[in-house]
Amino acid sequence: MKKWLITAGAIVVLLLVGGLVWTHHSTSSTATSTTKSQSTKKAVKHTTPPLTLAELKASPKLTYSCLIYYAIKDTKLQRWQEVNDFQAGWQVEHFAKKHPTRYLVWSDMNITSAEKNLAPNWFSLSGDKVTYDSMIVHSFHKDQTATTTLAKVIKKLNADHAMKKVRSMPTKMTVLNHR
Repeated sequence: MKKWLITAGAIVVLLLVGGLVWTHHSTSSTATSTTKSQSTKKAVKHTTPPLTLAELKASPKLTYSCLIYYAIKDTKLQRWQEVNDFQAGWQVEHFAKKHPTRYLVWSDMNITSAEKNLAPNWFSLSGDKVTYDSMIVHSFHKDQTATTTLAKVIKKLNADHAMKKVRSMPTKMTVLNHR
């Protein structure tokens, strides 16, 4: 009987030790796989790169998109809300001889001349300086204006994480350049 108790005790000890080793190994490999999956998730996570001045200089439509988005979201010029339809898009019209730095902004990328009844919002771009203008409808007051710089626009859009949205806007934009 004593021999049997010693054998049973040894088996219980072996089972306990084996269970502890197996539990430790299982927890360790779960932690390792969790760490691997977390690092994989971080590596797979796609971050949108920030907007840069060089990128805007290379793409006029992207520049116009940034300026329109900023006017809609960050200026206090109420009439800029008229061009807030991101589905319809925008038509940017530029008269190079008459106003070399002025860009008229119409809601709807497919707007026709017949539909252009009211003076549009516009912005001008001279070097880094941006000026927004908005006529006050049914009033003889001066137009509302706001000024900023291209660098400030880029900084604000990056801070607001609007890079992806702004980069998608040129597909909904028509630019008419009148010489």
